[in-house]
Amino acid sequence: MKNKLQIIFTLLLVSSISSYAKGQNGIYLSSADYIHNKLSYEGTTKISTHNFFWSMPTVTVKSDDKKYRLKKSSIYGYRNSKDEVYRFYNNTEYRIAEAGSIYIYVKERNIAMSKGYKVVNTYYFSTSADGTILPLTIGNLRTVYNSNDKFRNAIDRLCDSEDICAFDSERHTFKINYLYSTTITGTN
Repeated sequence: MKNKLQIIFTLLLVSSISSYAKGQNGIYLSSADYIHNKLSYEGTTKISTHNFFWSMPTVTVKSDDKKYRLKKSSIYGYRNSKDEVYRFYNNTEYRIAEAGSIYIYVKERNIAMSKGYKVVNTYYFSTSADGTILPLTIGNLRTVYNSNDKFRNAIDRLCDSEDICAFDSERHTFKINYLYSTTITGTN
């Protein structure tokens, strides 16, 4: 039991520091900044999102011996030194996996197992860079894109929720973005 608590504590501690950077990272103050790749606090030495036991409403940016505290609700997101971009929505961070016609987000969750834990990806989407983030489900896609009959019919042909979250390595895009593009352009 003691070892499990130590593992959980270590995982929580590691996840509380989202980005320790020596590379090119920074803050996107708005969705327009993200779209135009305009970083503020660029090259910062440390960005901490304070996600230890629960999500705090602020981000701390430490740069050149100066410390800045920013509200998650007033900024768009950040890029870490691994070139991963995270967006804040309702004080929660979501990694942008693809910025296509449909924005695809990934959130990792640790699921406790009898021996250790398992990391599970949960997928979300929005219709634009600053759109509402919703769970990536067939039902949500049908609701949001209810006026696009071709897309809704294509979604209905999918086998299950795993199909919509699949990445098509041949086309270098998420399957759902490819399906959407075919309903707009009429190609296959």
